[in-house]
Amino acid sequence: MNSNKRQRIWVSTVLLVSTSLLVGSVYSREIGKPIDGSGLFAEHCVRCHGLGVIAPNIAQMSKMTYDEVYQELWYGLMAKVAVGLEDADRKALARYISDLNSDKSPRTSGATMCTDGGPGEVAEATHNEWPGWAPTPDNTRYLPGVQIDLKNAQPDWTFGFPDWAPFTSGGNQITAARGRLYVGSLNQWAYALNPKSGCAYWTFHAEDRIRSAVGVNEGIAVVADIAGNVYGLDADSGRQLWKRRADIQPDARVTGNLTVHDGTAYVPLSSLEEVLTIRADLPCCTFRGSVVALDVRTGALLWRTSMIEQPLIYLGTAANGAQRYGPAGVVVFSAPTVDVKRELLYISTGNQTSEPLVAESDAIVALDLASGKRRWIQTLAPDQMGNQDIYHLGCEAWVDEARVTCPPVNPTGQGDRDFAAPAILQTRSDGKDLLLAGSKDGVLYALDPDSEGKLLWRIRLGHGGEAGGIEYSIASDPQRVYVPIVDMDADMRADGSFNAVDLYSGKLLWRVAGETD
Repeated sequence: MNSNKRQRIWVSTVLLVSTSLLVGSVYSREIGKPIDGSGLFAEHCVRCHGLGVIAPNIAQMSKMTYDEVYQELWYGLMAKVAVGLEDADRKALARYISDLNSDKSPRTSGATMCTDGGPGEVAEATHNEWPGWAPTPDNTRYLPGVQIDLKNAQPDWTFGFPDWAPFTSGGNQITAARGRLYVGSLNQWAYALNPKSGCAYWTFHAEDRIRSAVGVNEGIAVVADIAGNVYGLDADSGRQLWKRRADIQPDARVTGNLTVHDGTAYVPLSSLEEVLTIRADLPCCTFRGSVVALDVRTGALLWRTSMIEQPLIYLGTAANGAQRYGPAGVVVFSAPTVDVKRELLYISTGNQTSEPLVAESDAIVALDLASGKRRWIQTLAPDQMGNQDIYHLGCEAWVDEARVTCPPVNPTGQGDRDFAAPAILQTRSDGKDLLLAGSKDGVLYALDPDSEGKLLWRIRLGHGGEAGGIEYSIASDPQRVYVPIVDMDADMRADGSFNAVDLYSGKLLWRVAGETD
């Protein structure tokens, strides 16, 4: 292969973590003695942080400074979970956790800056750019005519994200645009890298961890952090042009990828509230998923659409006396899909966290691209669950065997079969458009965008579950759709596979099983 035509592959590692459990303290104090942070941790935190699965363990947390832990307990994702803890308790926990590791790394980006003396050469856009979650806003994740030979692939360079916090990896995939690579990090940094050497043209420090891919449009790089902040950065220099909080509710966060198109950033909103139900005494639930459209040049709000239109109502109390509200949930975990021809935006939605049942749950929702108004809804909640998916973590036996806070319409704890992957709009080789969507129930759906999402075919590819089915993404060319299946069980063993399905018949063409331990 000619050296000046070598094709490079950039890979970022994703580490996903959640939160912990804290409840109102019954810790016994002694006059004249310091508050025992280790006792507080054992009483309130070890239930989740001891698992080493859904939350960072104590060794990972010990990388944090006192101020970082203390801020997390008051203002971060732990703030609501820490309700009931006195300030003295929070300070004792922060001191205990931070003192376990005296080797605190400098809070730097870890990047080697480019030395050309300027922001770096900016290339003209090419046909094989990948300026966001997908190369085009239809989210097919397909570049026609581009082939990569992996047979003798070798890394040209590596870039290590700084290891000074529990969250050390890239938050999502790499964006390729304007002759540069853009990537965010769970260490709160975003980078613009030279694709030939890996040096950084610029770095940017966000207020919180970055889980979204960087979207580049009209010379502006748009990125969001897990606290719900969206930033517009000059793509050449990294200078912050604007910042906007996409949702002011404390539980709100951006965990899905934003989509940028034609001067607009479409931002999906999800919530920590479903996870916070691990603490049974907290009221639940009030958060509604939404999509926010922002002007990429100014950050101005163009429109905001909630996935639930019905007003919030009081539902009484759970068996333990906790207040209940609904309907809630229907969060958006994934990148919106742009349909330029029909001037629509397709949203794949999550499950409800409280009743009454709404049509937008586990659905594909079509919004007007310019106004955000609903055009149609196709509900795809699982048949075996009575076409409803009303669930939160309080329904899990490992949280509470009695399931006292689980919604009464789902007393057995079965649920969480929502859509976590973006829908994709693909034009078949015969010219017919299909809207493809995959659920955590392990089912792939083909819908007709010309008939308000009418179901054309569906196929089950996995058994699905809370950590099963189709979790993050699918991809398609004009003949096939390619579908990864997770299907992880309670012992964290995955029965995964990679599948190809015919776009015409909806039949399985081939399957490659994943390796299991």
